[in-house]
Amino acid sequence: MANLPDSLYEDYSTSKLTLPSASSFAPTTTVVPFPDMDTIIQWINDLHNEIPFVSNSALQNLVTHRNTYEILPLLLWKSPCTMTMMLQEIVKIYPHISAPVHSQEGKPPRAYNILLLFQCVAHYPETRGYFLKAEMPHYLFPLMDIDLTYKPLECLRLGALGVLAHMLKAPIDGAAVRFLMDNGALRYCTKAIEIGSTESKTVSVFILNKILSTNEGLQYCCVLADRFFLIDGLLKKLLVYLSSMTNPSPSLFNLIAGCYAKLSQKPRAREGLWRYPPVMLLNGTFASLLAVRLKHFVELCMVLVDAVIVKTLSVFVCVFLRRRTQTLLTTVSS
Repeated sequence: MANLPDSLYEDYSTSKLTLPSASSFAPTTTVVPFPDMDTIIQWINDLHNEIPFVSNSALQNLVTHRNTYEILPLLLWKSPCTMTMMLQEIVKIYPHISAPVHSQEGKPPRAYNILLLFQCVAHYPETRGYFLKAEMPHYLFPLMDIDLTYKPLECLRLGALGVLAHMLKAPIDGAAVRFLMDNGALRYCTKAIEIGSTESKTVSVFILNKILSTNEGLQYCCVLADRFFLIDGLLKKLLVYLSSMTNPSPSLFNLIAGCYAKLSQKPRAREGLWRYPPVMLLNGTFASLLAVRLKHFVELCMVLVDAVIVKTLSVFVCVFLRRRTQTLLTTVSS
């Protein structure tokens, strides 16, 4: 579960989202290094094979090469009954998500590899529209809403979150953002933020960050005070979580501060930030991270170091932030 990019401000791209590496779970499966198109098609057909070893081997190979063949998502979608079969694998896991999943030889359930294939289908522009029209994300929400933190179940949560994240990879699809807003996807991300692993928290905040990156998503998150304060509360919980880590995750920190920077663009949200500022961003708790990545947060710092907030912070901190911000602006302008 460690192969997340160091900075999710970068494109959430191709080879970077392997959570965890699929090949690491199937040491007995022979992975073909350079398959031709006929082999890819045969693997897709073998997914329907009733012999478990043949089906699992085909699935493992498709997962391993999912980022190599751009046409794979379309082949999966157009193949008769393949998407139906993959959905059935997801549904089969539902009865087990309220209790620990014990998988053979310590491997995660087969459903996890299905989720990895869903990720490439959700990302590919031509199949993303089909994916949304069929309302496929609804089948993933129960996996994001798991109440346990047992590792195989957490793996499923992370895989489901990864599908939504791939839907929002640059360029951001407005239809995907609207679908997630209309269907309450943020509520399911909330569960991952509250009890999920660091990786699940990071992907969840990535999804929130991408939603806030659109005018429609920003309006949705700020139009109601309750909605804004829910998001603000989650981000502050994450700051507390980061402060408890020996080595705070730079990726997660970047995304949290990025969300605050986007929220500060809305007047009503900015007023909320003035009244209830994320003090941990400004009191030196994450000074080392800010010193390296302050360029991402210039606008946020300019908003938060306001006269209203000065009253709640030490003069030293405010002076420090003002000087750092002014220095950065001078550097950028030159």
